[in-house]
Amino acid sequence: MNMNYYISIFETKNKAVFLYSVLETMGYRIFQLISTPCAIKAGCNYSIKFPDKSHIDILINTAKEIGIEMPDIYYAEKKDGKYKYKKILI
Repeated sequence: MNMNYYISIFETKNKAVFLYSVLETMGYRIFQLISTPCAIKAGCNYSIKFPDKSHIDILINTAKEIGIEMPDIYYAEKKDGKYKYKKILI
């Protein structure tokens, strides 16, 4: 089972929650609203987690459609029992 995932970080909690609710309304069940990991906390308490890189386009296009600026995207990889986060350049 693959423990790695992607996470999108937003400027505010409201933007993360709003985008998540829009994605959920659109029928996407692949996204999860989670607490932002302390290692990459960027001034926001919530982030959106998703399992595959192919979902980045869905997230970014939906954010643009509702007027939310581009979130920061990170890849979370589990190494030696801990997650390491690497920012993805889009």
